[in-house]
Amino acid sequence: MTQDFLMGDTNVVSGKVIEIFPSKEVQTFQRKIKYVYSVNGNFYSDFENLGTHDEKQAIGNKVTVIYSVNNPERNKVNKLFTDHISQRARYYSSKKDGYIELELINGIFNYREFKDGGKMVNDFVGEYKLSNDSLKFKHYLLKQNKLENYRPTLFVFDRKNRNQIIDPKTKQVYKRVGHRR
Repeated sequence: MTQDFLMGDTNVVSGKVIEIFPSKEVQTFQRKIKYVYSVNGNFYSDFENLGTHDEKQAIGNKVTVIYSVNNPERNKVNKLFTDHISQRARYYSSKKDGYIELELINGIFNYREFKDGGKMVNDFVGEYKLSNDSLKFKHYLLKQNKLENYRPTLFVFDRKNRNQIIDPKTKQVYKRVGHRR
């Protein structure tokens, strides 16, 4: 059976790898990736099992996806790229009843907010761009995201301490841990 028969009319779009397995959290013998792509302003995510001949993937790598025009959730990875630039930074901010973790990896951000002894209450993923003294975020609005949750869209680097960033809307300060800038 041909792909057109199974999916009807198709189109091709670019996407990004947002998670790789095995990871620290999910140990498995099977290599796979989670990727996201956008069709008509809606974001979709899916998984792809990697074969033994597929190159090692990294968060932020580009993928091309063939999707069904009538049902964009039906898709297939067309091509995997290894175009990451190996950039990584992790920031933390404490709150009265928890903390926030912000991880920046190769143009992809993960924003996780924890409360009450480690219970995750916010978990966002998207793309970031560095522009002068600012980090600008584009959120992937996936089905599991609750629309009423606060989503930061801009951070600025602290002029007095380059290892800190500030959310100008909430004035929340995030401190970089690990490597020096």
